[in-house]
Amino acid sequence: MPETCANCGQTFVGDYCPACGQRAGSELSVIGILGGFVRELVDTERGLWRAFRDLTLHPGTAVRAYLAGARQPFTNPGRYLLVGAIVTTVASAALQGIGAPDHNIGRFAVHVAQGVTKGAAEDSGEAAAASLEGTAWSAAVQDLEQLGAYPALALVLIAGLVGLLYWALFRRDTNVPAESFAVGTYATAHAVILYQCADCILELFVHHGALGARLSTAFDWGSQALLFVYPHVLTYGCFGASVWNGIKGGLGLAWGYTEAALVSIVGLTGYAEWLLWAYPDAYSGSGPGAATAGVVLAVLLLVHGAFEPYARYRHGGHSAEHLPLSVSQGTGVRCRLELRRS
Repeated sequence: MPETCANCGQTFVGDYCPACGQRAGSELSVIGILGGFVRELVDTERGLWRAFRDLTLHPGTAVRAYLAGARQPFTNPGRYLLVGAIVTTVASAALQGIGAPDHNIGRFAVHVAQGVTKGAAEDSGEAAAASLEGTAWSAAVQDLEQLGAYPALALVLIAGLVGLLYWALFRRDTNVPAESFAVGTYATAHAVILYQCADCILELFVHHGALGARLSTAFDWGSQALLFVYPHVLTYGCFGASVWNGIKGGLGLAWGYTEAALVSIVGLTGYAEWLLWAYPDAYSGSGPGAATAGVVLAVLLLVHGAFEPYARYRHGGHSAEHLPLSVSQGTGVRCRLELRRS
């Protein structure tokens, strides 16, 4: 029977309004609300499960198809990144709930900050090390430890940095920066999902005494290797069966993972300086923040400064749409036209 849409007033016959897309007979119910939550969480109508399956079994082909325009079967990279954030947060909370060690990706910046604090204390002597406890830097590190329990922000930061690095590394194989960011987002999110799930299962076995020390160490190294092996497999299949493309994919995520911790240290330094400025009577000084930020910024600028000459040398400043046509003389005339792989 014809219905009138309560949202836009369009009269239609069918399950959905052709004007605004609202479902016919959309009455409120508790089951409908809970079902909507589950549908949005698992994304059953937008390709989440297919994206997870394809990214696990044949990641290069799946991402290459998405870049070629097959958007409908796969969930959006940004949405998939949100799923990754939910998975890592739930896995982290589950491990903390049973008292098992939590190795989520947000902890890496915490370990780096603690290492900086320890190194500064060792260099300063025992007296200065004791006074380091009352500095703004020490308070900022404690706040970072609390924030490290929520890895969603770290995942978003890593994905953005990996996308930026992939644009420099694979500029010849992509048309626009958005393609590099899509590849980087898929690679980062799925690698982290695989790592966090494997780590959670491993820690559950170890916590209940189902694995010995040697076997648990081997599984631990294997789960950590997933973070860098998976991007290698994805970029190997996505940008052509080249070992160098795979190496660039793994190294790109490894550096993005490390760089996220370094960027966090720079932000931590700014936060410590703000604490000292806002509450000057509460802290004895700023601590090693300023010197640490200077060293970290120098490393970041040096590495990113090296990426640009590499991109210009490797790609000649050309995108995938403007690749060179080279003609060489040998036993005959050979023409080579570099085309974007579809």
